[in-house]
Amino acid sequence: MVPGILARTAILALLWWIITQGEVGAWLIGLPAVVLAAMASVSFGGAALSRVSLLGLPGFVALFLRESVRGELDVARRTLAPTLRIQPGFKNHRLQLNDPSARIFLTNCISLLPGTLAARLDGDHVEIHLLDASADPEPDLRRLEQAIARLFDLSLETNDA
Repeated sequence: MVPGILARTAILALLWWIITQGEVGAWLIGLPAVVLAAMASVSFGGAALSRVSLLGLPGFVALFLRESVRGELDVARRTLAPTLRIQPGFKNHRLQLNDPSARIFLTNCISLLPGTLAARLDGDHVEIHLLDASADPEPDLRRLEQAIARLFDLSLETNDA
């Protein structure tokens, strides 16, 4: 149990550091939150993050940072333009990740992608809200799924079902 808490604490601390842009004063709130979140995730979620691949972590962090910036710029571009450039809609996406923890993690990360928000996870499908229903989020979703598969050291299922 201790290795699971330590691994989760390290990952959550890294995410906190990224979110707060390294602001030292933010640790007053962040440190207790990170520790409590790590302990709660071990208690409620088993040992899923103990399977995190250190080889997959740098790629995921790079994707996380890149897509966060892309997502922010996309929303700003669409909503701050003289004419509002959105055509909201939903899309159903079949997941290729088979692991339940990885699916939940993916669902939480979908909002990083430009113009997307995970609305509902139902088995091997996730319903995604799009700011522009005419856009094709599939390439970005596949790239995110592949990064998470590497992070959890998993292989992806084929889409033949």
